[in-house]
Amino acid sequence: MKKIIIVLSIVSLVLLLGGIYLIKAIDVNTSRYNEIIMFHQVELLRGHLLLNIREIETDLYSHNTPRAAIIDRVDRQIRETALEIEGCFACHHSEKITEQLLDLKHHFGEYGHAVSRAFIMSSNSARLQAEQGDTHRIGHALINKLSTMLIMTKKMLAIRTADTLQKVQRTRILLIILVAAGPLLVIGLAFTVITGVKKPVEVLLEATRKLQTGDLEHRVEGLRDEFAELSDGLNTMAVALKERLLEREESEKRYRLLFESAGNSIMIIDAEERQIGRIMEANKAAAKMHGYSVEELKAMSIADLDVQGTNAISPLWVERMRRGEWINVEAEHRNKDGVIFPVEISAGEFEFGGHRFFLAIERDITERKKTEETLQRSEQLRMAGELATGLAHEIKNPLAGIKVSIEVLAREPYLPEEDRGVLVQVIEEIKRIEVLMKELLNFARPPRSQFFSTNVNTILDAAASLVRQKTVPTPEEESRAVAIVKDFDSCLPEITADPMQLKQIFLNLLLNAVDAMPEGGTLFLKTRFDEEAKSIRVEVADTGKGIDSKVMHKLFHPFFTTKAKGTGLGLAISKRLIEDHGGRIAVTQNAEGGATFKIVLPTIQSERGLHHER
Repeated sequence: MKKIIIVLSIVSLVLLLGGIYLIKAIDVNTSRYNEIIMFHQVELLRGHLLLNIREIETDLYSHNTPRAAIIDRVDRQIRETALEIEGCFACHHSEKITEQLLDLKHHFGEYGHAVSRAFIMSSNSARLQAEQGDTHRIGHALINKLSTMLIMTKKMLAIRTADTLQKVQRTRILLIILVAAGPLLVIGLAFTVITGVKKPVEVLLEATRKLQTGDLEHRVEGLRDEFAELSDGLNTMAVALKERLLEREESEKRYRLLFESAGNSIMIIDAEERQIGRIMEANKAAAKMHGYSVEELKAMSIADLDVQGTNAISPLWVERMRRGEWINVEAEHRNKDGVIFPVEISAGEFEFGGHRFFLAIERDITERKKTEETLQRSEQLRMAGELATGLAHEIKNPLAGIKVSIEVLAREPYLPEEDRGVLVQVIEEIKRIEVLMKELLNFARPPRSQFFSTNVNTILDAAASLVRQKTVPTPEEESRAVAIVKDFDSCLPEITADPMQLKQIFLNLLLNAVDAMPEGGTLFLKTRFDEEAKSIRVEVADTGKGIDSKVMHKLFHPFFTTKAKGTGLGLAISKRLIEDHGGRIAVTQNAEGGATFKIVLPTIQSERGLHHER
């Protein structure tokens, strides 16, 4: 910019000086032309004076001719010529010219007096001739002087004209040079501006393009003057922009890390009316919870996940969020496999970039619901246990008395065998009632667990031995025998558990499996150690008739049984004892027939104290 200002200043100064020179040249040339014109006028005036004197001379020679108007005309000519000579003094002349004019005036004055005397002496011929001779002499001298002056004037006029024309030609050349120099100066200025500005501008434009493409490492170097300041500003801006970008990237990384690593499901949902409910973003926890990938969720609406009747974007909830309220509600979602599960939703509205969104944080509360149900069931069981305990104590003593009385009565010899059989059947039913009362007390208030280091293979093998002894077939029942196949993991680690309770669990499952195969079959026992899950898996499978799918979900409910004389508490007690050990139990149907009970027991008891309290 400084260079441009300097160049413009120089060009302006040159043009100003050129303009001043042109004005002065025009003035000088005009003066010179005026001077030439003046010299021409002087030449004409002197020529006119010469003609006037010669005309006077002519009139003087014709003085004796009969022309009456000659004297008046001569007199008038003398006066006019005198006035013309007098008018020459009005112009500015050099001292030498002035002296010549004074001399001319003086001689013309003498000549005029001589002419007047010649006309006056016309009566005296001798005197007239003398006067005419003097007059002619003076007139010839005056004519010679005027002729000399006229010649000098012409000569000077020629010199001045040639000099003036030469100077005018020189001025003309200079004017042509100046006129031609103007465009050259403009071209030179344009070239200077282009060469001085184009390259820096191209460098700056290139730097701008690189910055636009995200190349914040690019720096502008090698520029000078104002362009250097501009490049420094651009470099500083790039550094600041890079720092801000890094800060923003770090911030985005932190928020993205929080977003992706959050244990709860987080979804950003479109809140605009046209696409309300569309899932804009979801984290991995949301994808895992619903069984979809993140990309699949982003192509869905929240309505696709909600179970009908529990819409998370119901008008009431939307209106509350529109008012800036943060809602906390419960709903039900359906995962990719169609499984419905309860969720707790915390949601609110926010605005970003002029667009409104809902931020929904969801948590799967299936376990909490189960815990609540378990606590509720525990409370119910506690109350039932207290009721059962009280009822058992109230029934136990009268029932024992009844049992003893009937046993005594059954031993009377006078009773017919038919009546004795009825009494024995009553005694058996009383014993069944006692067993039921005992199991009910065990279910309501199980004995306190005694944890020891236990080998599951040993306990399961002992339970299998007891079942084998109990189910030894007679020769007639050989075809209905039950074979036991063992597949034990030899690397099974010992666990901390109550061996008596484990034995009770295994015996219950094994006896149920035997009962499910009245026509005989095979009982499969299998144990495996899951090193990754730190747990032991026990499977008890049979080849019996299986379990009706309609009652599968009721199998572990208290007092539910499919046996004619069952109490319905065996599986319920087993499930409770397994859960007291921190494990779980499940049952599945076998494709080839029968059912498989699967038990998972942790190798480390994380809630051992809780089990001790029970």
